[in-house]
Amino acid sequence: MGLLATLKPAAGATAALYTTPTGRSATVNLSACNTGQVEARVRVAVGTGATPPASGWIEYDAVLAPSGVLERTAIALAANERLFVQSSTADVCFNVWGIEEVA
Repeated sequence: MGLLATLKPAAGATAALYTTPTGRSATVNLSACNTGQVEARVRVAVGTGATPPASGWIEYDAVLAPSGVLERTAIALAANERLFVQSSTADVCFNVWGIEEVA
């Protein structure tokens, strides 16, 4: 298991944090860490397009206190699936660790 992606997106911007490579599947863990001094609201989604589908959200406006951490484990992704993230502040770091396997 290794670090697959890391990102600190701009406030309010939805960004693709990780995309499973073609021909592979992945099982990943996600960590969101609020390094700021105010609470943040974070969102996490899974989808295959350029933007997350309305039904793809697995966290939606979860409150993350200053110095707080949100963790999601064992997220199973098929080939070409993306993990999208968003935060209400620019102070949230997102990290993905996991294992990629031949599909």
